[in-house]
Amino acid sequence: MKLFVYGTLADPAALGRCAGRPVKHAPQPAKLHGFKRVFLRGARYPTLRRAPGEHVHGVMLRVNADMLVRLQNYESVRYRVVHVRLHSETGPHRARVFIGDAATTVAWVADVKIMTLRSRTF
Repeated sequence: MKLFVYGTLADPAALGRCAGRPVKHAPQPAKLHGFKRVFLRGARYPTLRRAPGEHVHGVMLRVNADMLVRLQNYESVRYRVVHVRLHSETGPHRARVFIGDAATTVAWVADVKIMTLRSRTF
């Protein structure tokens, strides 16, 4: 199944650690229209919030069911899996994405140190 990632999991090394194994196929750059990346309330991690006219850059990759379960454990109960339509160089795609339960309106800016520490402790 296809998964769109836009934060910590966009790093292939972090994704492999959290999913329990490396992804076999190279991630493909993709764009999710109608959303923007914001802070998750009470955390320093990103989530998505609907925003007409905006878009989020990330990567689309293929994962199996076991990997998705491991990634859900990593993301915690604060994130749910939502079905979305993405756009990439190869055209539109249907994929899944993790969206947090309490999006703020504050634009998210990556803190590489925090993201790396979080993925390494999982």
